[in-house]
Amino acid sequence: MIAKGIENANEIIEDCKLTLAGLDSAEQEWKEILQSVIAIMEDLKTKFFLKTNLAIPITNACRKDAAELQSLVESHDLSRFPDVLGRFRENMEKLLKQANMDGVIIT
Repeated sequence: MIAKGIENANEIIEDCKLTLAGLDSAEQEWKEILQSVIAIMEDLKTKFFLKTNLAIPITNACRKDAAELQSLVESHDLSRFPDVLGRFRENMEKLLKQANMDGVIIT
């Protein structure tokens, strides 16, 4: 059985790829951020953190943000895209901090 954190990571990657495909002439910065997220998530899939229950809340938040970005692109309504992308970046930063597992003791 695949861990929920890894499942969420796969969904985030897929949503980011679909979003990138729909951003034809959008700002280059948006594309770079999404490409960076894909690379980060691919790297994180090998980490122990995504196999733990600690990963579920933050990966759920990132997955929801990624799905919302994809939805905005599909509906061709990019007016809220910068706000959602900003929230997504903040959640990704939280994910990266938590993935370091500093101060976590495994017993």
